[in-house]
Amino acid sequence: MSDTSFIPRDPVQRSLLITFDYPPIVGGIALVLGRFWRFAGHDGCAILAPSTEGDQAFDAQHPVETHRFLAPKGGILAKLTAFVAAACHTCSWVVRNRPDCLIAGQLVRAGPICYVWHRLTGRPFDLWVYGGETDPLFTSSRWMTRQLQHILRSARHVYSISPFTTQEMFDFGLSATMVVEVPMAVDHDTFYPQPTSLAVTERYDLEGQLVLLTVGRLVERKGVDAALRTLAALGDRLTSWRYLIVSDGPFRAQLERLTKELGLADRVVFTGYVDEADLPLLYNASDIFLMPNRQLPEADGGSLSVEGFGIVFLEAAACGKPVIAGRSGGAVHAVEDGINGLLVDADSDELGNALVKLADSEQRQKMGAAGIAFAARFHWDRSTQVLRQYL
Repeated sequence: MSDTSFIPRDPVQRSLLITFDYPPIVGGIALVLGRFWRFAGHDGCAILAPSTEGDQAFDAQHPVETHRFLAPKGGILAKLTAFVAAACHTCSWVVRNRPDCLIAGQLVRAGPICYVWHRLTGRPFDLWVYGGETDPLFTSSRWMTRQLQHILRSARHVYSISPFTTQEMFDFGLSATMVVEVPMAVDHDTFYPQPTSLAVTERYDLEGQLVLLTVGRLVERKGVDAALRTLAALGDRLTSWRYLIVSDGPFRAQLERLTKELGLADRVVFTGYVDEADLPLLYNASDIFLMPNRQLPEADGGSLSVEGFGIVFLEAAACGKPVIAGRSGGAVHAVEDGINGLLVDADSDELGNALVKLADSEQRQKMGAAGIAFAARFHWDRSTQVLRQYL
């Protein structure tokens, strides 16, 4: 854990969070930043985020000053266009508002914008990290890696999302007075045990099935491919099951092909993105939450190569569901192994053994009850109290 006993600076009068991931975009980083600025946002802090489908409706429901920049989808050219748009919007905003501080929602893309502003004005910037940013393989260019590391060392405060990411920063050489570990949390008003929705059961044909659930952006490190291969290999050791894979991402097409190749198309459902309001219904309709994440040797699908924490594990636990997670990255801090879930090596027999173990209803009930107690430790009020000291 980082040392947060030092006296923080006086709260800034005006600040801007620059992020390329923010709701209604789906993903872990968007979820973290959206939750924090929903619960901890204040009149002095504005947000600059990408324009995306549904953003006007989302912004109208959240009373935080939010500005949107053009962010077309696509390859390198689209990403460059979004970066230039964000930089231009930042220039316009800082000229009008003369902020005391900028906050980079990510090291890549948002970090360079904040760093240039810092060099031009001498004013500080803060930075969020999620895991893997100091890995030399984070980018394919050694030069780019050195630049990103320099930006990281130039920040005033670095906000870490878990003990895992905090330790990465310490190992990188950042001081305890620089790294602020902001504990993750779960919205207990939204995620709690509820009766199974008949509509969900009928829609996905779940009656009489052992329901497995994954929620998360579909990138390789989530381990969904390992889950599919394991389910196919289990054969008669695990019967009468259905697997719901919720969300979308660059790995989806490959996963859908793999599902057909393994002969699992009649048992696996790719739901695509679902409304946030429907997530509690899906958690409560499931029997086991499954995301056997693993660390990859390089960034996958344009995302980080390691799971920095995993709020979805807390959401499942809060709904009373046992969890199977990968023994990798920050997930080890989001699940109590053998208590409210099982930590496994995604690419080993451990995953299959965990699924067979939790096929037993008594084991599921025991771990599910423990999960409710475990998730109760994680509240946004506590998390935002830490963050408010530095905004």
